[in-house]
Amino acid sequence: MTYSMVDDIFQRADDTVEYNEVIPTWSKEQLLLVELVAAIKVFPLESIIQTVRTVLKQPPSMSQKNKVAIEVNTLQFFLAYIQQTSGSQLIETWQALLGLWKDGLQISYPLVQFHLLGILHEFVQRSPLLEDKKSQKDLQDIAHKLIEACSTVACDSLEQTTWLWRNLAVRPGPQSDISTASDDGDSSKIEEISEGHQSVSSSSSSSIHNNAQYSVQALCSLAEFLAPVLDFVYVGEEKEKVIPLLSNIMHYVTPYLKNHNAHNIPSFRACCQLLANISGYQHTRKAWRKEAFELLLDPSFFQMKSSCIGYWRSIVDHLMTHDKTTFRDFMSRVSVAQSGSLNLFSSKEQEYEQRAQLLKRLAFVIFCSEIDQYQKYMPDIQERLTESLRMSHVPIVQAHIFLCFRVLLVRMSPHHVTSLWPVIITEMVQVFTQIEYDLCADSEEFSSHLRRISTLDSSWVMNSSNGLNAHNHPAWLHLYLSVCKLLDMTVALPANILPQFQMYRWAFIGDSPPLSSENISPIESNNPEPAEFVPHIMRLANLLNKKVPSDERLPFVPGQLLLSMPSINSILQLQPFFNTLSNITNRGVISNKVVRPEIKVSKVENRASPISKSRSAPDLHTLATEISLADPHLSRSTSEQIEIILETDFLEPCT
Repeated sequence: MTYSMVDDIFQRADDTVEYNEVIPTWSKEQLLLVELVAAIKVFPLESIIQTVRTVLKQPPSMSQKNKVAIEVNTLQFFLAYIQQTSGSQLIETWQALLGLWKDGLQISYPLVQFHLLGILHEFVQRSPLLEDKKSQKDLQDIAHKLIEACSTVACDSLEQTTWLWRNLAVRPGPQSDISTASDDGDSSKIEEISEGHQSVSSSSSSSIHNNAQYSVQALCSLAEFLAPVLDFVYVGEEKEKVIPLLSNIMHYVTPYLKNHNAHNIPSFRACCQLLANISGYQHTRKAWRKEAFELLLDPSFFQMKSSCIGYWRSIVDHLMTHDKTTFRDFMSRVSVAQSGSLNLFSSKEQEYEQRAQLLKRLAFVIFCSEIDQYQKYMPDIQERLTESLRMSHVPIVQAHIFLCFRVLLVRMSPHHVTSLWPVIITEMVQVFTQIEYDLCADSEEFSSHLRRISTLDSSWVMNSSNGLNAHNHPAWLHLYLSVCKLLDMTVALPANILPQFQMYRWAFIGDSPPLSSENISPIESNNPEPAEFVPHIMRLANLLNKKVPSDERLPFVPGQLLLSMPSINSILQLQPFFNTLSNITNRGVISNKVVRPEIKVSKVENRASPISKSRSAPDLHTLATEISLADPHLSRSTSEQIEIILETDFLEPCT
């Protein structure tokens, strides 16, 4: 084996990898080289380690065209090699590996530190525990130094906001999410990052590197390797020793998580993965609980990309599950807001916005849980929702109440939400009646319809202070979309999942045969007498088609949701939805037939990769790859689609 062979093969592979990856995926050529070297019996692992150490101490001069230093390519080769090595062989060469890590720590080039941490991660995952206390102490020291080295690079994109206090904030400006460099064929960023790589071991050369450009990769390294390494290195009662180290890391991670600007997305995503990974280990809770709870209550919490929300589902689940008091503390926050004990100087609009945001967070906390996890808190949850329903004139509060309804219906067994159904149906009827009033406030037909609904308080509908005149406002349109999404979900789910809804289903979409495409209105049919009651959706479809004639419908597949848009700009965007529900066929079958339709929303884009689990922590709910509602016979595609659309509805655009 020659240095040039390793450097050439790993260099060519580096030219094609995604550069946001800390450890690239090995190519066929790289794996072939590793297999060839492994087949040489007279070249044991310890000899390879000594060769790698020689390269780190005295790197040979290579061609200046190389974009990645030979030290990095050599470490990549060694990492690929030990991935095919048994744990017993690694233990036998422990002292040589310890020398390798110590030599590598003398090199200040960030990519070297990242790969050394990756090698340490591979060692602790593949080898048995070190029995010698001195060796275990040496392992802890090396792990601590490598983690600190990566943390130092990770915080290089932060700046101190004041000279007196240690307040850190993300430095303005774009970050080096350099995966885009290989996507568009522009190698300028790669060349910039690779400038001066040929002699990274020398202090004069390493000083020219701007470590801020590696901060995202440093955060990705910590996200991938930190939690499993610490879980192995510190065992038993020693696990408490990780708290100071993790607290220091959280001091640098929190500023990235508080910044929701678009330019901070790469660091935000990496920090979400980092926090999700360490939150899976119960002994780390003291280091991150306070920060995570504050971030959950932050007004801009939901301003993130879909690739991040999966991590936060895991974080929030661990936050609320690992002890018995956090969820009660959260519920008390919701209760305080509902009781009116807000800032005396805040306006009504601010109070409404805060109440709505707390309701949205309540829905998200329940959404992050398992089935019936919070069923014992249902009386408290229902009480909070009932208190919020008193503000029926505030559309943003109502919209988030409907979001809570949707989450509760998929996270609670049917018998746990029985007492909630009268409230759900009443609110749905009121909002649909409100939409109808917006469309035909002067219609005698609508007035007679109101008189036929004995359970509805028509004074609420006719009250001029209820905000009906502002129905074109985005907040009201958001409310209308929210109630339609709730109806959409209840129609798509089988009857055995929502048995209570079947008693009310006729009031919204009816039980009679479908209407023809030429004639939507039952009043204009050939029946000699009009029906005593016309379902709400049919009435809305009729009114909209009178104002703006349209026969547009959505493709209807039993068990599949119709509405996936996160917002609307006009009530007319709901017209195809109303037309579809007014004309669906086989109404008696849709609530029971199980199908497996194609989901157009990509699950990969909305799911983060699963996090590694602790050997000591209980098997908690993590990033779900298989969605499970209360009934095992429910189509998996339907449940997945519901989960994805609910995730999307929580998200808000980044600033």
